[in-house]
This record gives sequence, structure tokens and C-alpha cells, in this order.
Amino acid sequence: MKTTIEAIFCIVMPVLGLSYLFQGGQWIRCFRELTPKPHRSLPLALAMLTAGTLSGFAYNDWTTTWPIFISAFSWLLALEGALILVYPASLARLQKIPDRWLNLYLRSGGVGFIILGVMLYRHFFDFPQIS
Repeated sequence: MKTTIEAIFCIVMPVLGLSYLFQGGQWIRCFRELTPKPHRSLPLALAMLTAGTLSGFAYNDWTTTWPIFISAFSWLLALEGALILVYPASLARLQKIPDRWLNLYLRSGGVGFIILGVMLYRHFFDFPQIS
């Protein structure tokens, strides 16, 4: 089960990172459509809670190497999903943030996701060393 979760994270992290980096405007439009009516975000919150909880319980590895990022990300994903389920109006508070700052946040997060995904791939699947 751990190998499956590692493979999923190694693929999903760079793909999401590239999407955040190059399609930030689409993500902002999606976010702006979800926030006025909180009930629209409930399926997304359920998916986040389910994915975070399943991967968190299956991959609960708190060592000081790269696997700690998968564990932390899983539990943060579950926490965010639970927060949106319990308090759906919390997304409306984020509506006041200007698009320029959201775009900057998404792009920097995208770069972080890409780097983390490549480093996880390198750690788990013996990425060839550049010499």
C-alpha cells in the first residue's frame, strides 16, 4: 500500500504544480465560483477529507527523511477537508483576496509542488544521479 501511495504522490504533486503554475487563472475562476455558495464546495471537501484520511492512515511515517512530507501533506489535506465540511462559510472569507495575490500564491505553490514531487520521485524510485 505504501508503494502505491508513494507512486500517486510522485505523479500528482508535479502535475498539480504544473497546473497551478501555468493555469493559475483557471484555478482562481474555479475558486471564485465555489466561494459565494458554500454548498458547492462540499463534494470537493469530502474528496479532500477522504483522500487525506486514507493516505494519512495508510502512510503514517514520521521519520526525518522525505516520507514525512507525504504524511504531513495527507493530514493537512484531511484537516482542510474537515474544516470546509464543518465551516463551509470559511471559504467566503478568502473572497476578499485580490486575484493578483492568489495568482502569486498559486504559482509559488506550484513551484513548490513540482520540486517536492521530483524530490519524492528521486527518493523513492532511485532517480539517476547527475554527475
